[in-house]
Amino acid sequence: MDPREAVMRLHIHKVLYQRTLESQDGRQEAIRELLGAVRPDMSSQAAACVAETVPPLLPELHRKWIGMFVDRLFETAEASQVEVLCDGSEENNAALALAYVMFLESERMEKVIAEDLQSVEAMGGQGMAEVAASLCARLSRVEEAILEAREAKAREYKASGKARPGSDKTH
Repeated sequence: MDPREAVMRLHIHKVLYQRTLESQDGRQEAIRELLGAVRPDMSSQAAACVAETVPPLLPELHRKWIGMFVDRLFETAEASQVEVLCDGSEENNAALALAYVMFLESERMEKVIAEDLQSVEAMGGQGMAEVAASLCARLSRVEEAILEAREAKAREYKASGKARPGSDKTH
């Protein structure tokens, strides 16, 4: 392999893997927002519990998929175009990231990703079951704590002689 090509391949791997790591930082927030939209009945504490418990995707998978993208890029793009993309500018790093996302959304990659995720589940199915059990237990504890806090607040209102909020309507 040409040393310049090796440097460009390394650059693309580094840029895309770094972006992947950066996107993991916002992963918990995105999960909480998704849960808020699809499960409005779920408390924010429970959504945070779920977000903290859902494991990130394995780094090996990201490296594999990035490698597949790099191989495909070098197969299909002119060397001069790849050189421009590897100039280190934020604009071209963003272009690489966009091209990578488009690659991941291709029909071929959708199949590869599904197969890879199935193989991870098959190899670590017990680990996944443990994560699910842990998540359920944590959710139960969070929901119990919320219920206890509500009951304690209701007892405080009752003991202080205050009416429950919204119950001061006259008939």
